[in-house]
Amino acid sequence: MEKKATLIKRAALDLNQLDNIKIGDLLSDEYGKSGKVCEIEKIMRYGEYQYYFKLSRSGTILIIV
Repeated sequence: MEKKATLIKRAALDLNQLDNIKIGDLLSDEYGKSGKVCEIEKIMRYGEYQYYFKLSRSGTILIIV
């Protein structure tokens, strides 16, 4: 059975949804970037959270909350 990619819309996200994303999940964003998550980096800086989802062969999706 094929997994369906989780669509990330930056305007409608909360921290719980971002924390539930794990390595190996399929992601896609509203700009067309998609792929399998191979690395996750979470940074809290100046009162904001930055989530970097490194995708295999597709680059990185950055979410700032």
